[in-house]
Amino acid sequence: MYSFGTYSKRIASAYENLRVPTRVSRTVGGVTTYFDPDGDSPVNGFSPREKIREDDMAFTGGVRGLLSGFNYDVSTSFGQDKNLIYTVDSANASLYADTGFTPTSFYNGFFKATEFTANADVTREIAVGMAAPLNLAFGAEYRKNVYEIGSGDAASIYKEGGQSYPGFRPSDAGVNGRNSQAAYVDVAMMPIDGLKVDVAGRYEHYSDFGSKFIYKGTGRYDFSDAFALRGTVSTGFRAPTLAESYYSATNVSPTSAFVQLPANSAAAKLLGFANLRPEKSTNFSLGTVLRPAPRLTITIDAYQVKIRDRILGTGSLYGSGGATNFPIVTAAIRANGNILDPTVNQTGINIFTNGADTRTRGIDLVASYVTDLADYGKVNWMLSGNYNETKALRLNAAPATLGGIPLFDDEAISYLETASPKTKVIGSIVYAVDKFGATLRGTVYGKTTAYLTPDGGEYYKQTVGSAFIGDVELNYDLTAALKLSVGANNLFNKRPPTVGLVPGSTNSLVNDANVLDGPLTFSPYGINGGYYYARFNITF
Repeated sequence: MYSFGTYSKRIASAYENLRVPTRVSRTVGGVTTYFDPDGDSPVNGFSPREKIREDDMAFTGGVRGLLSGFNYDVSTSFGQDKNLIYTVDSANASLYADTGFTPTSFYNGFFKATEFTANADVTREIAVGMAAPLNLAFGAEYRKNVYEIGSGDAASIYKEGGQSYPGFRPSDAGVNGRNSQAAYVDVAMMPIDGLKVDVAGRYEHYSDFGSKFIYKGTGRYDFSDAFALRGTVSTGFRAPTLAESYYSATNVSPTSAFVQLPANSAAAKLLGFANLRPEKSTNFSLGTVLRPAPRLTITIDAYQVKIRDRILGTGSLYGSGGATNFPIVTAAIRANGNILDPTVNQTGINIFTNGADTRTRGIDLVASYVTDLADYGKVNWMLSGNYNETKALRLNAAPATLGGIPLFDDEAISYLETASPKTKVIGSIVYAVDKFGATLRGTVYGKTTAYLTPDGGEYYKQTVGSAFIGDVELNYDLTAALKLSVGANNLFNKRPPTVGLVPGSTNSLVNDANVLDGPLTFSPYGINGGYYYARFNITF
């Protein structure tokens, strides 16, 4: 018998965009008063903070053994992630204008995901007269998923809610679930010396999507100890997550409010969107394994992945303030039960949909070499590189209610095709001797680009250039059970370029954001710069 589990708790907060001093006001009898959550007098504006309290846990228990020549493993797992969302140092402008009162802290609600699985896996080696025994594996799985959104307190959902993050409304809240059953068979064999063949099939049935059969076939032939060829053909199936289907929230800035419309909602149907369907894929890979010298291994693999009915987030669909606006978008927002800040300049929606067929082609290279320094330890040298390119083979148009406009604007397409680097190279050195260890790693990211827009009319190309990111970690075993590690991710504190200005403007940004010198968020190495840490690991 065996069991293991994990638990983690995270408490964090982040400052949101500055609100001007006149943002929250009330006029009675011709006299206007202003409210400052920080209590400053005179009022001088405020920066709300979004807070999160996350509890994440998982537990697995099972039993494994041998019965009549069959190895079995039967287990169950349960996991849950719950996030409580708050807004602090804020105010509800409409509540203050209507009543003369507003809290400064709001409970916005929660979202919670749970999963229960039960698995049974059986394997056995069978001698059938081949170069090696045939390995037979089969099994079954039951899975139940539940996704829940809980609504916020009364002040967080009064009209437009607190500044920077309104609460989840009762129309956002709900409990949605699904269950699925699956069975698989896997046969691995070596018909002759050097040739390995593996064939597998899996049948899945979802309570909300029906059934699907997928398969995988892989082969490898070792011509010698120094050279081998390998290849794989497979199909894939991915059901949309419950969050993709049902997540609903309002994303706001000082000048805009956009609703993340649930894909499976009645409001989405009003616009002509259908419920999400599963993604399906066909995958091919062909590669080689080289061992040209002792302790040196090189692998090269080319691959292609085609995804049909890929689930993507649409571009912004405007109800007001955009280059093209649709009254039915505003109607869908109302139908979903959302009330938006009346002072913002732009409103609209985003939604997940099965919007495209895509193809990704690429090549991976990995080379590793081990240097044995005898009493002075060992060094593992590794170099890996990837080149890949994703293309949209088909893009859906918007429903007829939106005039058949492109469902994915230049910004959404660029995030699919060019906002991730085509090239990435990683070099690492891992050194260990006695109680000491060190890891040095350098990553080179290729150039990335995306088109950003302030209003859905004009689009401006933004570029994050090639960059080198260095990481380092030093380890020391203080005792057999206690290890100390210190290190840095992004050692040299590399940060991406900032969002550009609209040509000819001194304060209008190409993404209609409200923060000058804000970073380009599609940077492949993040926006926060260096991360430096010390860590103790305890083994017991």
